[in-house]
Amino acid sequence: MVIWGVSWPALSAKAELADLTDFVNNLQTFSASFEQIQPDETLFQKNLSTGDFVMQRPGLLRWVYKTPERQKIVSDGRNVWVYDEDLDQVTVQSLDRVEADFPLSWLLYQQPLSERFDIIVGEKKTGVSWYNLKPKQGTFFQSLEVAISHGRLVQIWMYQNADNVTKVTFNDIRQNQPVDLQQFEFTPPKGVDVIGQPLP
Repeated sequence: MVIWGVSWPALSAKAELADLTDFVNNLQTFSASFEQIQPDETLFQKNLSTGDFVMQRPGLLRWVYKTPERQKIVSDGRNVWVYDEDLDQVTVQSLDRVEADFPLSWLLYQQPLSERFDIIVGEKKTGVSWYNLKPKQGTFFQSLEVAISHGRLVQIWMYQNADNVTKVTFNDIRQNQPVDLQQFEFTPPKGVDVIGQPLP
């Protein structure tokens, strides 16, 4: 089977899923810098963003865009805060409300992936194992492609449709190392517009 230019043999043996399941089962914390490439349909070009990502189970996440625009996405375990510095605007929603449409939510809990996704195993090349994850229920994205190398998550591709794919590459990866819990706390800066009401 070929999906979006990658060969995906329809394999289901546990051995073929080992790299992915071992990563998910053993993950506690993850931090990395990232590069994100996203198509701009209006300009017929691709946009490059860079930043930092850190998470800790259960439910804690901080995703910070540094260039070209500055934006923070913080999950404190109950609420997801999105702070757009250029707009001086903060949006907050409960994590439960946005979890299904959040492409990284599967990282935040030790839940079997097979409960949420149909999984197709791709070919393993140069030490990188690829997996296609298709949500069993409707979400904002059609599918994810996940790359695991030497027990680490190195890439995620998010497909909204066949022509719209956001590609994220992780670098400087630190896995299952202590992280500062204060970075998962968020208080809106004074003077910014806040849209939504956080859970207490």
